[in-house]
Amino acid sequence: MTDLPEPLAERWTTLGTRVGETSVLIVSITAETTLYEPVDPSPLADAVATDLPPRLLFAVDLEFSPPLSSVGVSPESVHSKAASTARDQFVDMIADAGVEVDGVRDELEFDGPEGTAGTWSVLDVTYPVDADRPDDETNRIAGETDGIPAEAHVAVWPAGTTFGVAGGTLPLESLDDSGSLDDRSDAELERDRERVSTLVRKLDLDGDEGE
Repeated sequence: MTDLPEPLAERWTTLGTRVGETSVLIVSITAETTLYEPVDPSPLADAVATDLPPRLLFAVDLEFSPPLSSVGVSPESVHSKAASTARDQFVDMIADAGVEVDGVRDELEFDGPEGTAGTWSVLDVTYPVDADRPDDETNRIAGETDGIPAEAHVAVWPAGTTFGVAGGTLPLESLDDSGSLDDRSDAELERDRERVSTLVRKLDLDGDEGE
């Protein structure tokens, strides 16, 4: 399980892990995804009809069998395939939890922590509202919208003999003083995006491929 870097470790806690397996040519890949939620969750977390909170961080530990180096493959040479596979696995994971993925808004190249070029994908997603909850606040939200819009970030970059994969989701709306949904301020959105960026920049990878 991946540990969060400081200062995120002080304000985020582990939500759980998900394990998935896939294969590319002769290499089997096991991906253990660790999910994190805020220590002080937003009221929106109680309003959505999924176990995944709208504000979420994640990091993925990858294990290759056999190791990439033993089959003469470098992470840089298969980065494009790895980026699309990691993004698709993330999409499948949140879709299985009931989050609707509306599409890829943007895909950018960025400088990874290891000094190699990585791929950063931004997706538009919608969290379902739990209309069956009995509390008044949830009922009011359910009357306003069919879902809570959010954006998801998936960053993938070559890192030694493996890949770094990390990201998160953040809601585009919040609750105002009256308990109604309202667009979040630009400053709030940038703070959440910066948290995702901090995770990607400072994620500690051992890069041992399970050897």
